[in-house]
Amino acid sequence: MASNEEKIESLPPLKMTRQHYLLYVMIALFMYSTVCSVVVETQYAYYAVQRERNVTGSVSRDTSCTANKSTSQYLLQQEIQRETAQWNAYGHIASAFPALIMTILVGSWSDKIGRRVALIIPILGLIFKCSFLAISVQLEWNIYYLLIPFFVDGIAGTSVGFICAALSFTADLTKYGKTRTFGIVLVEMTLGLGVTTANITSGYLIRYTGFLYSVVACLSVAILTLILIIFLPETVQSKKNFQSVSQIQYFKNSINFYIHKGPSRWKYIILAASFSLSVMPTIGRNNVQIFYLLNSPYCWSSVLIGWFGAARSVSELIIGLGLVRLLRKCMSERQMLFAGTLSAIGYYTLMSTAVNDIMVFLTPVVGIMSHYPKPMIRSLLSAITARDEQGAMFGGLTAIESTSALLGSVLANFIYGETVAIYRGIAMAIFGVCHFIALCLISVFIFREKREKKITEDVNVGDEKIIYAIKM
Repeated sequence: MASNEEKIESLPPLKMTRQHYLLYVMIALFMYSTVCSVVVETQYAYYAVQRERNVTGSVSRDTSCTANKSTSQYLLQQEIQRETAQWNAYGHIASAFPALIMTILVGSWSDKIGRRVALIIPILGLIFKCSFLAISVQLEWNIYYLLIPFFVDGIAGTSVGFICAALSFTADLTKYGKTRTFGIVLVEMTLGLGVTTANITSGYLIRYTGFLYSVVACLSVAILTLILIIFLPETVQSKKNFQSVSQIQYFKNSINFYIHKGPSRWKYIILAASFSLSVMPTIGRNNVQIFYLLNSPYCWSSVLIGWFGAARSVSELIIGLGLVRLLRKCMSERQMLFAGTLSAIGYYTLMSTAVNDIMVFLTPVVGIMSHYPKPMIRSLLSAITARDEQGAMFGGLTAIESTSALLGSVLANFIYGETVAIYRGIAMAIFGVCHFIALCLISVFIFREKREKKITEDVNVGDEKIIYAIKM
């Protein structure tokens, strides 16, 4: 009797050529430009709010950083953080809502019109965003004008739309099992390479060239990524019937996995919920941690923040994910998913209670496996999805990621802004709770899956006994 995975893998993967490896170069470049621009825009927003409050220069680590909550300077720090966090929350709202719709549509479109189009659209959005930010920095516009490029970037699908297309590309070129798991992990590791490089260099770019030239550097890398796509071979062979299907149907294709009754629906729902709870902290922490480390009791410089971001991405996305192939020999995807969620809980527990630089730099060590949930869940979902529906599935999952990014970013910024004067680690502690709930859902998934497998095995054994008795 053929397994579910064997039925799904009725179409063989396409042959991978040398040109297809350009995809990984493009992923690294795109993520570099994306992360670098996020770091620059966040620190520029903080600087712009300081400028409006007539606070000149950056906070001095030696003389101005104080934990004395009664001083006017400390209170001003909290107010600047609150206002910048509020702006950041509005920016993510402007971006995430249009991205939610676009990632669903583009993911389904790519199954018909090709993966390259799904890659191009987010790159164009990033180019517009970097261009607008450069003009805004040069003319010293109010930071709320930056909500415009946030919105346009959202219409283009943002980075999650690009990752969705990259994952669909990978699914086209790999076969279910260890090969596809490694392919998805390789995408995540390449993302980590771009993130690490961006974190290391962005701090130095800001320090030595200023905000304007830092943004121009991000823009140049985004344009280079767009040029490289010309040489990337397409993996979708059939481009028929795109016009014959309504846009509503494309939307339905991505959500049918969760609403259409079938034996695998519960798997989609539980895994998607766990994915959402894992994404919310990962996206939400990025900007909040910058505010967290810019101020008392740390008062880090942009360079030190960059090195911490690099240490975190090297630990989680390069070393941690680099161990997957080795761990795959002794652990299943489900076990790595469970272990990764535990690692994430440890990361946020330590970060929420950190009181010095050493504790902060230990968090990436504790969280070395904390990035496992995303690729493992993607691999598990890909295993129960037909190849000609991979784009729709990843599009729907990316829409969930966009929604989770919206909730995570908005809640993180609002919670941090409102609780920074009470206890600065509250937002980090809440992220840990999200992963704990995900851990409970993963436990339910593993238990129910084992129970179903046992029932199926018992039925098959019973059928064999009946057939044997009939033959006798």
